[in-house]
Amino acid sequence: MKSLKQQFIEYVVEAVSAAADGRPLRVLDVGCGTASYVPDLVKRFPNLTYVGIEPITASFEKALEYTAGHPQATVHFGLAYDALEEYEPASFDLVLSLSVLEHVKQLPKFIAFCESYLVPGGAMVHRYDLGHALYSHSWKEWLHVRLGNNLPWLLPETQFVRYVPESEVRAVYEQHHITPTHSTYHQMPNHKQLEKYLASDPAAIDELFAWEVAHQTAFAQLPTAVREKLFPAIAVWGRKGE
Repeated sequence: MKSLKQQFIEYVVEAVSAAADGRPLRVLDVGCGTASYVPDLVKRFPNLTYVGIEPITASFEKALEYTAGHPQATVHFGLAYDALEEYEPASFDLVLSLSVLEHVKQLPKFIAFCESYLVPGGAMVHRYDLGHALYSHSWKEWLHVRLGNNLPWLLPETQFVRYVPESEVRAVYEQHHITPTHSTYHQMPNHKQLEKYLASDPAAIDELFAWEVAHQTAFAQLPTAVREKLFPAIAVWGRKGE
């Protein structure tokens, strides 16, 4: 069964691939985690070149396992502030991240890094999670969010988390030559629990994601505070100037 997150990734790649008129697509995934979705991704898009970056050792090691045997997929260890010496600037058609921005201390520097590796006319999609701030699961998570919001210097990069306003992400995009095109809203609370209970019925998850995509216009019209509670994952889509 493909999770809602995996379906989102394929949805983004499909959208960008369609705009690329069939030419091979080069994707940079910043903060790729275990990259567990990569085997299915490269199977569906055999002309895709995938590069992931991951700063957490355990996740990076799992990512190496998931990408082993897939020559079009490569992962690197490090933070997304450092230059990727193996790649030239403007090397990728799509730069994306998933559940990363809320953990980024230096958002302008992060977006500048992403922009530097994006081809003119390329797509940038960062989907981030407000669940840590809106639905903290422990006192420790609650405390880290408060520190991230108010005293960020007290947290190391690997423990940093905060509430990220959508307006801030759009503003930083614009400061770095990325035009925000639209936003989409995802991942209702307890979606992981729902996926667990529906594991024997993968069609239900497919239909749930299709419903989510189909009603984005209605979601966008909700008051911000209401929408963020209902759909705490926000994806900001943008395009680099030609």
